[in-house]
Amino acid sequence: MDRFEQEHSQNQNRHRILQALRLHGPLARVDLGSIVSLSPASVSSITGDLIRDGLIREVPGGESGRGRGRPKVLIELTPQAACMVAVKLSINRIEVALGDFAGGIGPVAVRALNTLELTGEALIGHFADMIDACIKSIPADFGPLTGIGLAIQGLVHKNETLVWSPALSIRNHNIAAPLAERFRLPVIAMNDADCIALSIRHRAELEAIENLAVVMLGTGVGMGLILGGRLHSASSGAGAEFGHTKYQIDGPLCHCGRRGCIESFVGDYALYRDARSMLDLPNTDALHPSEEQMQALVDLAQSGHPVATSLFQQAGRALGYGLSNLIALIGPDLILVTGSGVRGYEQMEPEMRRALDEALVDTLLTQTEIRPYPWTADLTIRGIVLQVLDGVRGG
Repeated sequence: MDRFEQEHSQNQNRHRILQALRLHGPLARVDLGSIVSLSPASVSSITGDLIRDGLIREVPGGESGRGRGRPKVLIELTPQAACMVAVKLSINRIEVALGDFAGGIGPVAVRALNTLELTGEALIGHFADMIDACIKSIPADFGPLTGIGLAIQGLVHKNETLVWSPALSIRNHNIAAPLAERFRLPVIAMNDADCIALSIRHRAELEAIENLAVVMLGTGVGMGLILGGRLHSASSGAGAEFGHTKYQIDGPLCHCGRRGCIESFVGDYALYRDARSMLDLPNTDALHPSEEQMQALVDLAQSGHPVATSLFQQAGRALGYGLSNLIALIGPDLILVTGSGVRGYEQMEPEMRRALDEALVDTLLTQTEIRPYPWTADLTIRGIVLQVLDGVRGG
């Protein structure tokens, strides 16, 4: 092995150890070696270098093992070793937060505005203002700022160009390059549902699943798709637009401007729009009903209100037929339904299961597990934080 190959291999092994610690949390060196398939001597050498570089540390008082002999000392990532800025764009909302080296997320700054009125220059200006404020808030003991990640509700081409978003009127606009030039940092942009899929896959219990579909319910309906252990994304940025597959020709109007998409039945705006046409409900932002308003609609369905119940049944049926097409075409091992809209999953599930039974033969249906995934934290921001940190090789 020549010097270049040796240095490349060492950097790869450093990165694997950092990723294992980010995925599993504090570990003893012997357990870390088993996960990354390196010898005890290699693990000791690399972790020693990483400790000297300040990227990892021994856990104060952290020991494992209750058997004979000396307890195993745990090691973990040093959160302050480096950081990044995460930006999330959704309809009428921009959010920015600081991510630390261990994948933790600081307080989220929120700016509400009419995103459809923004020009490309104005959008970049809002991003830059909020990123500036986030950078100024970085604690003095934090290490270098390594990059900026943009999680976008919409289609993103080659991690830099916003092709289309329901939140914006602009099209085909490079949103990464101007920020990279201004802040002199690497900038990547990704679809928000892809970020959620990466965030969920970044859990030890799901690491071994090769083919995973993560369906995001909320303001819209999106999907992140992991195939062969890797994120699937077409070069156009439109690799997994599940919400804009069709359920009913000439059905309700969707945010994309077409009719009958799954999203036009299942998205928060669609459910609330249809409910408000039949019920005396408070007026709201037509594109973005509040969490309180959506929870009130779920509560009505849970109490047996016929209108609310029928709307969630209709949504469940549309979702079920969409999932049946996904299973027939791709056959993922696991489909997880998540996002803020998972609040209404129980109201949709019976009709969703009936639609699946109608649409698929048993052989196909039994090969894919479908279950909800709780939305207890915003996985979008965590996903873009992890993606940017994945580029920090520790070398």
